[in-house]
Amino acid sequence: MKTTKRITLLLLFSVCYWLVAARVSDVMTELSIDTGKLRQDVLLNLKEPQWFFFNATSSMRQMARRIPESSRTTTVRALGHVVRTYVESSNFKDAWLQDLRTYYPYDEAYTDERMAQKKQDNDANRSAMKNQLATLDQAFAGMDPAMIQMAVRSQLVQEEQELAALSGSERSSKTQFIAELKKVLNLPPADCKKQYLALLKRQALSNIDQSTTTPEVDKNQLAQQRRQKAEFDAHTDFRPLLKKRLQDFITLTETVDFNARLIPMGRKQEFANPVYQRKPAEWKFLYRLGKGPVLEARTFAQQWLADLR
Repeated sequence: MKTTKRITLLLLFSVCYWLVAARVSDVMTELSIDTGKLRQDVLLNLKEPQWFFFNATSSMRQMARRIPESSRTTTVRALGHVVRTYVESSNFKDAWLQDLRTYYPYDEAYTDERMAQKKQDNDANRSAMKNQLATLDQAFAGMDPAMIQMAVRSQLVQEEQELAALSGSERSSKTQFIAELKKVLNLPPADCKKQYLALLKRQALSNIDQSTTTPEVDKNQLAQQRRQKAEFDAHTDFRPLLKKRLQDFITLTETVDFNARLIPMGRKQEFANPVYQRKPAEWKFLYRLGKGPVLEARTFAQQWLADLR
């Protein structure tokens, strides 16, 4: 008997869970709400410091009117679940950080992590290139000095041809290299081989240093970028703002008088109480939405706020 009761309860819980999941997925279709628009509105309402935006399209309003009054609180709860699930997702965090970057821009090249990584990469490249120089000794060991001298002579001709097209610092460097080649070429074959190898190593080390040296960072620019990064980091956690917005919404719902009387005013109806007539648009929106759905939204917001504390 107990086993049968347990199975019955398990089936009941499973069915309830399926119904809730189905409700969450259906509410977007029932209200004709586009997922992209919902996500934009969530981000917009979180950032807005004063007002709430309830931007309902005509199709959304038309679909909402068709929902039976007895189902509206359930619909509000399901929609709240959709919003909370998105806000607690990694997709929302990415969207928040991307949007935050437009208000607090900074250059990632100046972050401590990026600068340290760049230095590490340059050091690794320099070490690898210097290790490759060791292969030059092995390559030269078995070469005939006379053949190397002939190769130097051919290289000298080529270097002098390239010199004509250069200017500035490149021409100066090339001129110096040609002068060193000529000195090497005038040596006896054995000494020519030895000095040519040393010249190639010096030139390779110079190129390695130039290509792998981390450029000096402008101190003023570094300080400025770090200040901007600190401002960005100070706003990355959106939970304090989320708590404030939830509390603002709860407070707003507590001020709505759902028993407020309306009187005809031309083709429209206006509040009999002039104080209510001057209320902001979101207050009037909640009034039109009705007591049941608003109280359900307040309860949902209160529970969410409690979970954040």
